Amino acid sequence: MAEKFDEFIDEIEKDIRQERFEKLWKEYGKAASIGIIAILGISSSWFFWNKHQDNQLKLTSEKFIKAQSLVERGDISAGLGVYDSIIADQSKTYSALAQIAKAAVLFNKGGEDARKAADQLSKLTADSKADPIMRDFASIAIIRNDIELLNIQSLNDETKEKLKAHLAKLETLSTEKSPWRLMALDLKGIIFFILNDYAKASDVYISIAQTEGCPRGILARAEIMSQLALKNMQTITQPNG
Repeated sequence: MAEKFDEFIDEIEKDIRQERFEKLWKEYGKAASIGIIAILGISSSWFFWNKHQDNQLKLTSEKFIKAQSLVERGDISAGLGVYDSIIADQSKTYSALAQIAKAAVLFNKGGEDARKAADQLSKLTADSKADPIMRDFASIAIIRNDIELLNIQSLNDETKEKLKAHLAKLETLSTEKSPWRLMALDLKGIIFFILNDYAKASDVYISIAQTEGCPRGILARAEIMSQLALKNMQTITQPNG
């Protein structure tokens, strides 16, 4: 992921035009999603096991890590099978986490599998029995997936309205108390870029950069994206000729 991010920075410095931004997002968006899922899985495995100190939950945690390992090795079918067994377990936290991780795998397969992933995440967000934190993360995953599937250069009015609806949802997910605040803010910035609202995009990324304790990688990305937004604003306001 570090190498990918370095490549992202190099590409931004070479060319800041909007069509290049679209190429970068398509190239690195899914890699970022996979990285988030992996980090979330590992940290959640540790956190929830220590929180509950329950043997059964520990076994579920180990199964989740096993599923991740299988997927990373390319044994997708076996990994999805383990995720399905976790989904059937009684732990609502790990069941939701497995649904999110499984959806990420299906989405990256594309086609009909991507549609199944979207349906699975939608069901999770509507499941009142699921952990609210996981439901919120599923909402973020849905929005990220929608963005990755966009043809940015040919947006119609319906797509723009959908993006605006996503912005409204992200507003509720980017509060100070939300554990997904930085992720939600980043998606807001991306959507403002797509809608060519560079002023608001700049404000979002400046807000991320000013967040106390912001991870170094996210901070660097926010600084780059805010500069890119400002340069796009300057390009628009420059007189022709």
